[in-house]
Amino acid sequence: MILGKILAKNLLDQGINSIYYNANKRPFLQKIAVDILLKDLGIVKGDFYGFLADEECGIKILKGKGKEKSNFSLAKNGKDILDNFPKTPLFIIDMGFWDKHSEKEKKKLILQLLLSISTIRKHLWDYNISVEHPPPNLHEKLGIQNKIRYKASPIGKTIVLNPYGDVVADESIIRNTDTFIIGGILDNTGWKNATTELSEKFHYNYPQVRIELKGSRVGVPDRINKIVNIILDVIEGKSLEDSIIENQSNADKYLRLLRDGESNLEEGARWLKANEKVIKMAKKVFQSNSA
Repeated sequence: MILGKILAKNLLDQGINSIYYNANKRPFLQKIAVDILLKDLGIVKGDFYGFLADEECGIKILKGKGKEKSNFSLAKNGKDILDNFPKTPLFIIDMGFWDKHSEKEKKKLILQLLLSISTIRKHLWDYNISVEHPPPNLHEKLGIQNKIRYKASPIGKTIVLNPYGDVVADESIIRNTDTFIIGGILDNTGWKNATTELSEKFHYNYPQVRIELKGSRVGVPDRINKIVNIILDVIEGKSLEDSIIENQSNADKYLRLLRDGESNLEEGARWLKANEKVIKMAKKVFQSNSA
């Protein structure tokens, strides 16, 4: 929770160690920080009573009804408390090839964008996503309150995340990048060079970087929201390998087990933390192939 930690520091720097706010998601400070920016809230003083929901980063969070007291809460027209939110990393999702997708695929892209907004709010907030070449009426298509940006220019060091890029990502590249350009493209359509074509058409003259898992793209999640989460996890300190594995779907794990072969099944299943269902599916394929 990058944003939540910044909020905690800002509060402590002003001598505030408790706050009353009805946050409904953990970590509470991250939820509070996102609400501050989405709803234009600020700090207000008063007598606010509730129960102690939790303590995070040295800040007591009160909510609901109770006897615990805080002298601070949040409201419109309150004092700014989070104007130093991070401007990077910035994720630019380019939807310039929107019309090349079917209606079913377009719905899946909208869902991935919605999930990307949900993902970014676990770490930062909407400002850190910008959509380039948005389809008509995108705001209405999303159907939720949001403050994602449109047509924001890349900031600082920029890369294009391309599954067929010529540079292999590592933790150093990710943590030293300010802007990540991601194609708003369904990778499962078999359109292998789509991101390369997108980069050429819209003049993204930046390094084309692919994410691999131990030397192969097989098993690396390809959904936009998953890619965003992998990047943010690495920025927050996880290894790239661990982040990929934690973000894999059962299908990703299954495909990787098949790629690595029957002789590596037991060890691979432990490495990928594959469940019994995935292991049984892989065994079934190997058995049918050997029959």
